[in-house]
Amino acid sequence: MSSIQVSNLTKEFESAGRALKVVDDVSFHVDDGEFICLLGPSGSGKSVTLNCIAGLLDATAGEIKVDGVSVRDRKPNYGYVFQQSRMLPWRTVRENLLFALRGESGRQVKDEEQRIRDVLALVNLAGYENFYMHQISGGMQNRVGIARAYVRNPDLLLMDEPFGALDEMTARHLRSELVSTWTRDRRTVVFVTHDIVEACYLADRIVIYTPKPTRIASIIKIDLPRPRIYGSSELHAIESEVLEVFERSLSEFAATSLVEC
Repeated sequence: MSSIQVSNLTKEFESAGRALKVVDDVSFHVDDGEFICLLGPSGSGKSVTLNCIAGLLDATAGEIKVDGVSVRDRKPNYGYVFQQSRMLPWRTVRENLLFALRGESGRQVKDEEQRIRDVLALVNLAGYENFYMHQISGGMQNRVGIARAYVRNPDLLLMDEPFGALDEMTARHLRSELVSTWTRDRRTVVFVTHDIVEACYLADRIVIYTPKPTRIASIIKIDLPRPRIYGSSELHAIESEVLEVFERSLSEFAATSLVEC
């Protein structure tokens, strides 16, 4: 497991000869074993933040530490789950996981077959080792993506809208499986979403982002036991609170934009 400290994170990109600020002075922390959701509208810098935590992007200003060490000095031990599974279609499930295991060294890894069996059991895909991607459903491919992130035994899971392209029933099933998996091993998770229901179902805390340049509108603690029940009065109350903050941040952004025009 890992702890994360994001301090005054600012990220700018060059666009048409000028600096475009995407993330503006964002600070928050993630405790060991905590499940955090970054919630915000499309284009609000959620994925940019995730990539800065991973060390894939350098911050323009501010600092990110994982387990007390700056990601500029050492990349954290993380697994990354993308919105699309991004599997190699000419490889089987097992071969895709093997590729991920050997990715850094290019060499055989100790106990690799046992690790593959264990991680497939963890995501309920035991028996599908020799299936190709076209032979399994989209939801199962997403589970292979989660298995790929787990197979290297990371301390930290970074998840970028992994269920965003799925129908709601499939997404609900996979969220439930994700919570069950996380409950068993309590890895630290940072999960990006623009879905309020998803965030409230999954998270210990929700970090609500404004539209860009992104700031934090609020951080809301979800003090509900798991498993949570869709449509319950307790979950609905949290969803309403989050929606109110979310809509207020959008309104304030729209008003600011009109003034600037």
